Amino acid sequence: MKPRRYILDSTLRDGEQMPGVSFTGQQKLEIARLLDEYGIHQIEAGVPASSKIEKDNIIKIMENRKKAVISVWARLMPSDIEHSIDCRPDLIHVSVPVSYVHIYAKLRKNKSWVMNQLYACLGMIEKSGIGLSVGFEDAFRSEAAFMLSVAQVLLDFGITRIRLSDTVGVATPSLCRRMIKDFSSAVENKAELGFHAHNDLGMAVANTVEAAKTGCIYADVTVGGIGERAGNCDLAQLVHASSSVFDWGITTSGARELQERFLEIVNEKQ
Repeated sequence: MKPRRYILDSTLRDGEQMPGVSFTGQQKLEIARLLDEYGIHQIEAGVPASSKIEKDNIIKIMENRKKAVISVWARLMPSDIEHSIDCRPDLIHVSVPVSYVHIYAKLRKNKSWVMNQLYACLGMIEKSGIGLSVGFEDAFRSEAAFMLSVAQVLLDFGITRIRLSDTVGVATPSLCRRMIKDFSSAVENKAELGFHAHNDLGMAVANTVEAAKTGCIYADVTVGGIGERAGNCDLAQLVHASSSVFDWGITTSGARELQERFLEIVNEKQ
């Protein structure tokens, strides 16, 4: 029996960050229905903090879903958490910056700020009763020691879902294999790992396959590989490349058919 791995589709969140890509509320609802119909395990429905319209769209997706887990994305900010809680999703995914570049150069903060924000956000979500996953932003340019200190806080809170994000697309298959193996061992295999790839070097699919082989349970994808800059891991390509190794909950033909129907939705005249 092939090992089970789970697809997290971020078409409605990261996919919409691609230049020229913008979905109407009706398209988002139809895309979510499509993903749900084809057995996609988890749908990252959007960013509640971005607007009231986005929140309303996410709530409609929640009301219409059949089986898929619905998650939302939030920055490491209490205000983002408040907006996310309003939507009552199955899961709130919080992005935590862990690299020196992102913490000090991009955000102009420090590691103490990150930890303080983390505790504040964890406390809010714990009170809400909503599930939580945490993404390590720019994980593949970060210090292992700091990532482990953040991971220990999460494990102490009973949070085991951790996503390693190749935010700027610098990873290679060998780096993925080594880093994921070392991280998993350091947390004594207590974390359920996910992997989020970007395709800047053309290796999003290869990196995701290697991550899955090394023990990542969840793989982030988008339909057609759309996404920020060069895009994300392509759903159909991932399934085609590795369906002989893993059970993704969808067949290669199913993934291709899903993509064709997705294009019909986005190309339909409004």
